Amino acid sequence: MLFASILVTSRTCLGVAVCSLALAFGAAELTAQEAAPDQPRSLSDPLTEQEKATPVDAYVSPEDIVRAAFEPPPEARPLSKRNVWIDRDKQRVYVDGYIAMREGPLEMFACPMGTKEHESIVGSLARSSEVHAALLAIGARPGTPVRYIPNFVPATGQRVRVWVCYRDKQGKFHASDARRWVRKAGTDQQMEIDWVFAGSGFWKDPQDGSEFYQADSGDMICVSNFSTAMMDVPIASSAQANELMYIPYTDRIPERGMPVRLVLVPIPIPSDTPAGERANANKVDPNKPPSEAILPARAKKRSNDGGEASN
Repeated sequence: MLFASILVTSRTCLGVAVCSLALAFGAAELTAQEAAPDQPRSLSDPLTEQEKATPVDAYVSPEDIVRAAFEPPPEARPLSKRNVWIDRDKQRVYVDGYIAMREGPLEMFACPMGTKEHESIVGSLARSSEVHAALLAIGARPGTPVRYIPNFVPATGQRVRVWVCYRDKQGKFHASDARRWVRKAGTDQQMEIDWVFAGSGFWKDPQDGSEFYQADSGDMICVSNFSTAMMDVPIASSAQANELMYIPYTDRIPERGMPVRLVLVPIPIPSDTPAGERANANKVDPNKPPSEAILPARAKKRSNDGGEASN
């Protein structure tokens, strides 16, 4: 009922629909997942002997690699079977994904897997609607997506700091402000502005009346303005192919296929924080990088025949 009370108080249409999503997943505990090597695998890694012996039709998807890379973050509650967790005390949302691209024009920083990975640095296992529900569950406040008619009005909403965490091939932990991975095209200037929780919206099918959360089609964390964005930049940033403002900061991004964990931290709004919650809100420091503890790597154990088996 915790998630229900949070979500119902949001905008009427959006709140009711996302409430159902949060209730459906909020009580579910993540099932045991397949174990993985001691170090995270990348899609570009050479095949192991075991992989060479695997039948060609036994496809290993990016999702399989990501799920096998990390344990759930400690003290966080699962909100979805697609690797989304919340930590209300630390005011964090955790979302697992992988590096989808390192070069080329950008429209997104992160998108749901199977949507817009050709123009997004990170592919997320989660849907945008699930991340929206997670942000609501920790108290983040949505605003409104960008508007163009009658005049341009940028996206609004609570600012959200995004961190990207991963382990390199040596197992070393890295935590980077996601803005460091994005730069203005034609310059070495990294993105400085924070994303805002715009909130996207729903589209209703006129044929059968069914509703769809618009950002599930790809617009999760945008660097170009979209009226369907779940999170967007609160400035004018064209989505026209020949006018895209941002590109990846390639030298700062690990190789394609690398499993990553996004950490979303709403930036407190002191003036809007109730007095009873202000002390706890002040403990949230969105400028402090997450610690290594949030990214426990999955380990192997030895099987009876001396080989390696999954946990």
